[in-house]
Amino acid sequence: MDGHPIAGATASRTPLRKGRVGIIDVGSNSIRLVVYERASRAPLPVFNEKVLCGLARGLDATGRLNPEGVEMALANIDRFATLAHNMKVTSLDLLATAAVRDAADGADFMRELASRPGIVAHTVSGQDEARYSGYGVMCGMPGAEGVMGDLGGGSLELASLFQGRLGSSTTLPVGPLRLMSSGKGDPRKAIVDAIEGVRWVREEQGKTFYAVGGAWRAFARLHMEQAGYPLHIIHQYEIPADEARAVARLIAVQSPKSLEKMAGVSRRRVDTLPLACLALDRLLAVLKPKTVVFSAFGLREGFYYSRLSEQERARHPLIAFAEEQGESWHRFDLSPHEIFDWLSSAFADETESERILRTAACHLSDISWDDHPDYRADQAYFRVLHLPAPGMSHRERAILAMTLTYRYKSEPKAAMIDTALRLTDSKGRSFARRLGACLRLAYNLSGGAPGLLPQLQLRRTERELRLLVPTALKRSLGDVTARRLETAAQAFDLKPMIVSA
Repeated sequence: MDGHPIAGATASRTPLRKGRVGIIDVGSNSIRLVVYERASRAPLPVFNEKVLCGLARGLDATGRLNPEGVEMALANIDRFATLAHNMKVTSLDLLATAAVRDAADGADFMRELASRPGIVAHTVSGQDEARYSGYGVMCGMPGAEGVMGDLGGGSLELASLFQGRLGSSTTLPVGPLRLMSSGKGDPRKAIVDAIEGVRWVREEQGKTFYAVGGAWRAFARLHMEQAGYPLHIIHQYEIPADEARAVARLIAVQSPKSLEKMAGVSRRRVDTLPLACLALDRLLAVLKPKTVVFSAFGLREGFYYSRLSEQERARHPLIAFAEEQGESWHRFDLSPHEIFDWLSSAFADETESERILRTAACHLSDISWDDHPDYRADQAYFRVLHLPAPGMSHRERAILAMTLTYRYKSEPKAAMIDTALRLTDSKGRSFARRLGACLRLAYNLSGGAPGLLPQLQLRRTERELRLLVPTALKRSLGDVTARRLETAAQAFDLKPMIVSA
């Protein structure tokens, strides 16, 4: 099926309720329950479990769902519903995709589910599956522009993304599990022919490709392992497209036995990974992007995102995460907004990306207050580097982690922040050092109490980093303040200066 324009596609009509929300994703190969802590812009999973059922195994040969898979699926859906009820989930949606919608007995399967209380079951059309997967990428990466591809066990969904909107979309019945069990023709030829037949994709050449789905996440893990990449977080992992094609072509011709010997390859993926890599190679050959970006957000997050209010969707996901999670890391009454405003003069030339990072850093600025003082910098670094937060690239993640390290320690050892140093450039490292040092100064001046920072001003000139202090308060400044101002000034390559206001 070729492209359907869905620009401006509306969100699902039923808004999410307050409290925990859950989604049961019934795919062609697996069934997964994900429970999110709350309905907000930054979905934080508190529970995530997958069961392999293989519903699509033999579907193209028989036209029906795999009977053993159906029995296993129904039993596990009952279990998931019980778990969700015990977790006090306020709404539980079930999304059935390619296998169920294409099977002759798919409607019978859904009728069986309709009898189960507490579950709202949806048979997701191919167009809606592409739409939700596209929304998922935008949920996790608000600036995403290019083409999204979501490869599942039963189908491949494609959608174009532009300025927070969805464009043309296509669904193709070429999921690796489905093709391998069909017994009809050459699976490799089916994939190549299907992708070549999508006309609108050629109009998106040169744009970023966003890869979604378990098979392509497995490819990303393999690439990380082979490349010795220091951070094992799939979301927003980037690879140059020519490099991705070279590795994909290599994997596409490997036997299962050969793949089992490769580091980073899950045994559950050795049968389907070659076809997944063939699909990736063919898509990149047509699209000719410079970069491939992997997204851990897809159908489930997109369905969730589509039901948020317009106001909630307008929030930046990293800032939303920092605001919500930062509440639990506060020991003082000092407002993150007060810190942000106090810093703004010194960071007047920051980019939009840096402004977002500075906002997040202010909300997370006391993330390690309850750790042992000797290890606060270490704990802040590791915690922030590995946060389950969307909306930041690996480079930005590293900058934020270094920022919180410098907030607790003026001169951390390079070995401690080695991963972040490898993921950033000199500009990012400089920004992190400056912001961290200024946060450290802010807590010294205020003692964590509100109302004191507005009485002082931090000003940056061409030669000096100035602290403007009312005469009545100048005597209360101690040696620690002078040292921390000096550290912040050095980060800017400026001279420190305390000036009576």
